[in-house]
Amino acid sequence: MFKFNLNCIFVSVLTLTISATDLFSNETPQQITSPTETLTLLETIKKDAIVIGNGTKEFHSFIDPLCSLSQKYVEYLYQGGEKFFSRYKIYLYLYELKRKNSANIIKNILESQFPETTLKALMVDGTVQSTELNSEVDEFEIEERVSRISTIAEKIGVYKRPFIITNGKGN
Repeated sequence: MFKFNLNCIFVSVLTLTISATDLFSNETPQQITSPTETLTLLETIKKDAIVIGNGTKEFHSFIDPLCSLSQKYVEYLYQGGEKFFSRYKIYLYLYELKRKNSANIIKNILESQFPETTLKALMVDGTVQSTELNSEVDEFEIEERVSRISTIAEKIGVYKRPFIITNGKGN
C-alpha cells in the first residue's frame, strides 16, 4: 500500500510539473514593431486620440471604456491632478476588446461634443452609464477614426487593455 501511494504521488507531481511547464512555455504576446516604428505609426493617429494633459512628456495608451483595468488606469491618471497633467500629455486611443462589445460606446464617446469629458464621466465619475452611450452611430468620420486606431493597434501588436506605450515601448 505504501508503494502505491508513493507512485500515485510521483505521478501526480510529474503531471503537475508537465502542466506547469506547458503553462509557462507559452510565450507572452509581444509588441510587434520596434520602438522607432511604433512612434512613427502613433504619429499617424495622434489626431484620433483623446488627449489629456499638456506636458512635454508623452505617452500613449490603448484602452477599452468597459474594461475594468482600463477604468482603474484612467482613474489613476485623473488622481494625479493638474500637477501630473502639466508634466505629461497622454494620448488615449479607444480600442475595443471584442468580449466587451464596446464598439458603439467608443463611437458615441468620439462623436460627443466633449469626448474627454464624456470618457471621464463614464470611466471615472460614473455619471454616465454605458447604456446611455450604446446607440448606433453611423458617422463616416467616426468609423474612419475607429478604423485607423484599430489598424495601427494591430500593426503594433496591442494585445491587452490598457496597453501603455512610453518611448515607443509597450507594456
